[in-house]
Amino acid sequence: MAHSILELNGSWRFKEYPVSARRMRDLDEGDWFECTCPNSIFINLAEAGLINKKELLANPENYAWVSDKPWVFRRHFDVSKQMLESDKVEVVFDGLDTIASVWLNEKLLGKTDNMFIPHRFDITEYVKPQDNILTVKFEPVVPYAQNLMERYTPFSEKDFAHPYRAYVRKAQYQFGWDFCPSLPGCGIWRDANLEGIKGACIRNYHIRTINCTEKSADIKIAVEIDMVTSKKNHCRVKISDPDDNNTHSLEFEPHKGSGSVVFHVENPKLWWPNGYGRQSLYRIEIDLLADSLLLDRKSGSFGIRTVNLNQSHERGGNKFQFEINSQPIYAKGANWIPASIFAGSVTEDDYRILLAAAADANINMLRVWGGGYYENEVFYRLCDELGIMVWQDFMFACAYYPDRQWFIKKIADETKSVVSRLYNHPSVVLYCGNNEIHWQFQNQKKGRGHKFHGKVIFDKLLPKLLGELDPDRPYIPTTPFSVKGQPDDPDSGTIHNWDVWSGHKPIRHYITSPESVPRFVTEFGTQSLPSVETLSDICPVEKLNVGSFAVEKHNYQTDGNSRLYRYCGDLFGATSDFKKFVFLTQLAQARAAKMYVEYLRACNYRNSGVLFWQFDDACPAVSWSALDYQKTPKALYYYAKRFFAPVLITVIAQYKEQTNCVLPELDWLGVVVVNDSCEPVTGTINCQLIDFYGNKIDGVQLPAAVGPFSVSRPVKLPKALTFPAEPEKVALYAVFETNKGNAVSNLFFYLPDKYIPFPKANINQQLSCVGEKRAVLTLTSEVLTRDVFIESRHHAEPGDNYINLLPNTPKQIGLKLESSVNEVQHKIKVFSLFF
Repeated sequence: MAHSILELNGSWRFKEYPVSARRMRDLDEGDWFECTCPNSIFINLAEAGLINKKELLANPENYAWVSDKPWVFRRHFDVSKQMLESDKVEVVFDGLDTIASVWLNEKLLGKTDNMFIPHRFDITEYVKPQDNILTVKFEPVVPYAQNLMERYTPFSEKDFAHPYRAYVRKAQYQFGWDFCPSLPGCGIWRDANLEGIKGACIRNYHIRTINCTEKSADIKIAVEIDMVTSKKNHCRVKISDPDDNNTHSLEFEPHKGSGSVVFHVENPKLWWPNGYGRQSLYRIEIDLLADSLLLDRKSGSFGIRTVNLNQSHERGGNKFQFEINSQPIYAKGANWIPASIFAGSVTEDDYRILLAAAADANINMLRVWGGGYYENEVFYRLCDELGIMVWQDFMFACAYYPDRQWFIKKIADETKSVVSRLYNHPSVVLYCGNNEIHWQFQNQKKGRGHKFHGKVIFDKLLPKLLGELDPDRPYIPTTPFSVKGQPDDPDSGTIHNWDVWSGHKPIRHYITSPESVPRFVTEFGTQSLPSVETLSDICPVEKLNVGSFAVEKHNYQTDGNSRLYRYCGDLFGATSDFKKFVFLTQLAQARAAKMYVEYLRACNYRNSGVLFWQFDDACPAVSWSALDYQKTPKALYYYAKRFFAPVLITVIAQYKEQTNCVLPELDWLGVVVVNDSCEPVTGTINCQLIDFYGNKIDGVQLPAAVGPFSVSRPVKLPKALTFPAEPEKVALYAVFETNKGNAVSNLFFYLPDKYIPFPKANINQQLSCVGEKRAVLTLTSEVLTRDVFIESRHHAEPGDNYINLLPNTPKQIGLKLESSVNEVQHKIKVFSLFF
């Protein structure tokens, strides 16, 4: 093939850029250190032994100096004869973070100031066969941004945090957020390559589903060619279905660097979100030829599907519902933040572990939040394969942005680059202009002179460009969003529910009147501590105490720790046992999310989706995450497996509004069955009032039939089950058993755990082998035991933790083993905080 590529990833050298350097040869003086790119300067320093990574994560405030210095990277390379004979040779950086200058063989190629897009430099005149020297220098980003702010429209900390960040196209969370410290850093954070072009190359291709039914689909494929010479060429496009049974091939001649072709596909295999069907992916192969000479080849995968955002008017407001292939979808998911504070350090294995965990927890949507960065290609590819829909924010968050023409042009170039990278992924279902900026302005946190700086970007520039580049995907300018123009309106659009936690309201405020249920919840959540093991990596053992500064300083939200104690105390009271406190904070977080998600799903006639904040962590922190920085699942993750399950039975509690009372007064209890599967379910609802020894005190049983993607009518429970005489001694056990023999259950307690005298439990456990490296763990308790945790590395299913044991009712849990049953028996610890 005429198009040649030389990978420049891997071994580089770096050093602090000497202030005294005036010429390239001045850089030869002093020590250079080995490093691996792509990566972050912080990881480069750690790998070179210049800083300690554990110390960096434990005390990030001591490493601000890294971001205050200029750094320089260098790589030597040789070039093949084929590359040298190319008509054009380019060096391509997929990501430079952020203020960089690039030289080849002492020739300045250019400067960059946007970490989100690739940078391409023509080096045809400068490259030589051997001993080429590629040099990249990074300037400190904060003074660069501050200079721009002083020159143009100045903001202050009164307007928003770290106001200078708005002037540079760099991940905003790197300047510090409520889940991570300020470590701006720099680095060659994405792939680097040399590309040799002979005659022409395929620059890009765009796949669109024009028409689509179950019987047929029309697929338009447009190809963009970079014509280096005037020699004629032609394209051959081949697509094959997921089972390789059918192949379609067409040829065309590009005209002035572009061309397109339409494929008609009979009985297409459609792409569906997780839980709604198969994630069918077609293969595409595009060859660019000059006569019989293959100049270039591009290949990849794509899905045939349509997407629509239904915002039609209905009684009480407007819908906000995603529709895939004309099927309404209930979005069950979370917000995704960058998986590391150190941009460039997240590996493909990291993405695989995290996204597989999301899919296993029945998540079908992740929102790529606007304070991070546009994700790596592997992220979107895995989402395609796993059926995880992607809500894609543009990278603007909680700030006002310049209206100057130089900045508008920068954003236009960025948008074209980003959208052309994303539009072939079936998982990407929505573009959103920004995070919370319209809401911020509406809440009187206005820009200087009451002007909404940056509004033209979200309301005019982005929708115009998307209409040209990717007209098949919906766009909203911001979240929270309302078609009525008033952000955070529950009647139309999306809300961010921070009344609970940030607004200090009790979690029962998640339960609203039916007419006030929000159409779509994009953010909500409460914090918890990471696992003890994760904390042990950043805190000395002697400082792992409740109230320890060494622990609490890793909560980056103002007054976050006071909220942590308050919401944990509401349920459990106080404890001085640190390990217990960790689990209590995680349980408080999980219980709050369970209450809200189950209620919203029970109201799916009005609500069409909920995304909790947040799925992952960028660093070891006290945060809202479901998996901590070491990817250790918290209680929220295990709970999510169940509250996002396709079929769910939930108990809804409505409380009377009161003041001056320790406990709110219960108004009524109801039971609802939710069916998010494509088949109807019929069966029996059985609600029992039981004591902690399994004795049935009262109960009610009734039939239920629930259609596909719908809910049952709420069953209002009788007074005997709603107002038991001794609420501290009983629980409500609700079961929905289908006619096919499947059952889902839920457990409701009438009082906070701190007011319940749980009897002491003795859990019997038996491990039996059922195959090679597979076993079943059987647990039994004589009393009702809540939130039983299995401390082991051998779990097969994410739902098999924080489980409830009914008295004398065996619970079986499947395990994957790394060794024999006898060897792991003693390593499996079973415990509950309520023994």
